[in-house]
Amino acid sequence: MSEVKVIRLTTGEDIIAKIQSQTSDHTEMDKAFVIIPTQKAPGQPVQLMMTPYMPYADKDTIKIRTANIVTSVDPKREILASYQQNTSRILTPRSELITETNIPTLKK
Repeated sequence: MSEVKVIRLTTGEDIIAKIQSQTSDHTEMDKAFVIIPTQKAPGQPVQLMMTPYMPYADKDTIKIRTANIVTSVDPKREILASYQQNTSRILTPRSELITETNIPTLKK
């Protein structure tokens, strides 16, 4: 399965995660994040913040009861891009980093 979905739980939380498997009993999610809408002041645009769903868990995979899912939808393109950026483990080296061969020296 392994597709990214936004799910709403019976608790009212909106979670974005990769759905690994789903049965009538349990749904297994990988890299789950809670989506939290925030607004700096009345009349200002609402922004979305993502925070890990269970940051104290030992693994990235979480099982929840399928009965606790109210609805499941495909995320908007912008939300999906933000999720993928936050869960990507690929690091791109930048050329301005100092390496052993590029250490500045002081002249005496």
